[in-house]
Amino acid sequence: MNTLNRVVLLISIFVIASCGGGGGGGGSEDSYNSPPPNSAPTITNTVLNISVVENQTSVFTVSASDPDGNTITYSLTGTDSNLFGITMEGVVTFNNAPDFENPSDSNSDNVYEITANVSDGSLSDSADFMITVTNDTSDDSTTEGFNGTIAAAGPVQGATICIEVNAGTCTGAQFTTTSAQDGTFSLTVDSGTTGVLRGEGGFDPVTNLQFGEGDSLALGQPVTDQNVVISVISEFMNEGSTTNYDAYKTSLGIDSSFMIRFDNPFSNLDNAANNKAAVVNTQLFVLGKVLESIHTINSGSGARFKVSNAILARSGTETSLGDTTFIKDLLTNYDADFSPSSQQLIDLSSGISAYMQKINANSSNSHSHFMQVGVSELSTLMSAVMSGTATSTELDKLVFNTIDWINEDTAWSGGTITDNESKLNEMFYTLSNNGSANYVVDNINPSDTEFIIYVKEGDVIKFEAATTVTSNHPFKMSTVQNATSSDSGEIGTAEGWNQNTMTLTVSSSTPETIYPYCDFHSGMYSRGKIVKVSSFTQSNIDVTSATGALQVKGTVATGPFKGASGYTYKVYLNSQGGSEHTHTFQEYPGITFYMPADQGYHGSESSSSDTPFKAKSHYSSSSSDDTTSDNY
Repeated sequence: MNTLNRVVLLISIFVIASCGGGGGGGGSEDSYNSPPPNSAPTITNTVLNISVVENQTSVFTVSASDPDGNTITYSLTGTDSNLFGITMEGVVTFNNAPDFENPSDSNSDNVYEITANVSDGSLSDSADFMITVTNDTSDDSTTEGFNGTIAAAGPVQGATICIEVNAGTCTGAQFTTTSAQDGTFSLTVDSGTTGVLRGEGGFDPVTNLQFGEGDSLALGQPVTDQNVVISVISEFMNEGSTTNYDAYKTSLGIDSSFMIRFDNPFSNLDNAANNKAAVVNTQLFVLGKVLESIHTINSGSGARFKVSNAILARSGTETSLGDTTFIKDLLTNYDADFSPSSQQLIDLSSGISAYMQKINANSSNSHSHFMQVGVSELSTLMSAVMSGTATSTELDKLVFNTIDWINEDTAWSGGTITDNESKLNEMFYTLSNNGSANYVVDNINPSDTEFIIYVKEGDVIKFEAATTVTSNHPFKMSTVQNATSSDSGEIGTAEGWNQNTMTLTVSSSTPETIYPYCDFHSGMYSRGKIVKVSSFTQSNIDVTSATGALQVKGTVATGPFKGASGYTYKVYLNSQGGSEHTHTFQEYPGITFYMPADQGYHGSESSSSDTPFKAKSHYSSSSSDDTTSDNY
C-alpha cells in the first residue's frame, strides 16, 4: 500500500475511535443528572452565655439552619441537661423554674451547663451553652437576728441555739448557731420568723458539767429588737405553757423589776433581784433533775411541767423552792404511778429541801458547783431512798449538816461554802437600862430576877442596845458573878465575845457560865447569867409566862416536816389539848413543842407576829419581847 493510502487509513481509524465506536453509542443520561453531596446543619447562635432571672422556665431558642433545606431535629446533652427540655422548634426551657436561693445545678453555683445538638438525620452540629440564673430581689427574705445569752448556773458554752421546728428539740431546725464561752449567741433568721428559741447541749465552763439531750432550755416569745435570755426559769415557764410573767415571778419570790426574758441573773450578782433569780435558776434545774432520777413519768408531760404547775398553783405567801411543805406537796402529787412510803416521803422532802435551802449564788461561782453536786450526788442519794439503800446516817447528815455533807460526801470543788442559813443560830436580846440601877433584857430586870439564857455550841447571841446604854454603861462579860472593872474574869474574843458588836459566838472555848456586868456600876446584872448546855431541860424554860403561840427559828428534827428550816409558828411550850402534834428542833435538843392541827407553818422564810421562842428562864408579858430585829 502506498504511503498516501496509509495516511488516509490511519486518520479514519482515529476519527471512528473519537466518536465512541465499538458499539458504545455515546455517554449515559445519569452521568449528567446525579444529586450534589449533603451539607451538615449549623447552629447559628452567636451568644452562648445566657442569663435568665430565677422563677421562670423560659431560657433561649437554639437557632440552626440546613443549607440543603433538610428537616432539623434538636436534642440536649451535657452536665445539667436533665434539668431542661427542648421543643421541635429548638425552644429550650427549664423543667422546673430555678430558685436562685436553692440552685439545682451540679455544683450549686447557679450556672447550668448544657450542649445543644442539631441533626438532619445523617449529619449534625453542636454548641455548648452556659445558662446563669440571676436573683429576683422581689422574693428575697430579709433577715433578722435573735441575740442574747443562755444561762443555767451561769453561762452555757457550746450550746446549739435554734428556733424550734420540732417541739422540745433543735433537730430539723432551719436556723441554728452556737453559744460562746460567756453564753452569748447571735442567731440570724428570716424576717418574721417566730417560735420557741431553744438551746440544747453545751456545758458549764466553770465545772465542765455536760448538758444532755434532756437538759435543753427554751424561751417562749423571743424578740429581735433587744437581747434575750434563755434560762432555766424561762424553760420551766415554757414547759408549763404559761406567759404570765408577773404571776410566775410572784410565785417564785422574784422581784417584779426583774425581766425574765431580758435580764441575765448572773450579770450582776451584787444586785439583790438578780441574785434571787440566779438562785432560783439553779434550784429549778437541780429540782427537775432530782425528780427525774427518782421516778420516770411514762405518759404526759414530765418533771419540769409538774414543777411549773406546782409553782403556779401555790397559795399563800411562801415562795422558797426549798420550802419543805412545797416539796412534800409536789412529791405527793407528782405522778399517779409514784407512791413512796411515808418514810420515803419524809426522807425525800427533807433531803431535797435541805439542799435547796443551802443553794446560793455568789461571785465565786458557787452556784455552778451547787448545780453539779445537785444533779449528781444529791440525785444519787435520793434515788437510793427509793431503792431502800440510803442510810439514816447519811440522810441526817444531809438534812442537819448539809455543808458537811457537801464537803465530805460529794465531789464539791467550789471552795469554802457560804452558809446562807447561818442566821438560824442567831438570837437577839434587847438591852436597855434603868439608870445605873439595873439593865433590862427582854423587859426582864436581871438584878432582881434570876434570869438565865441557855446556849449551846454554835449559837450566836446578840444584844441590841438602846442608843445610850453602852456609852454610859459598858456591857461586858466575865466568869465572875456581879463583876467589876477590877475583877480578872473578863472574857473577850478568845472566848467568843465581841465587845464592839456585843455578840457572843458560843464555842468549845466559851466558859460554861458567863455573867454580864456593867464596867461602871456594880449590881446592874447581879442575878442574871448565860449558861452553856449540850441539851435543854424543858423544866428550866418559862412555860408559865410563854403561854401564847410562839415562832421557833430553826430546823424541824422529826416528823413528816423534818428538815423544814426557817420559822415554824403557832407552836406552844405546853400541850393545848385536842388535836395537836409535837415537834422537836435540831437547834433545841431536849425541848418539845406542841402544834395544834391545821395551824401555823413549818419552816417559813419570813417570821410571823408570834413571840420568838428563846431558850431562857423568864418571858415577859410585854409585847416588846417580840423584837423585830430577830430576822432570818
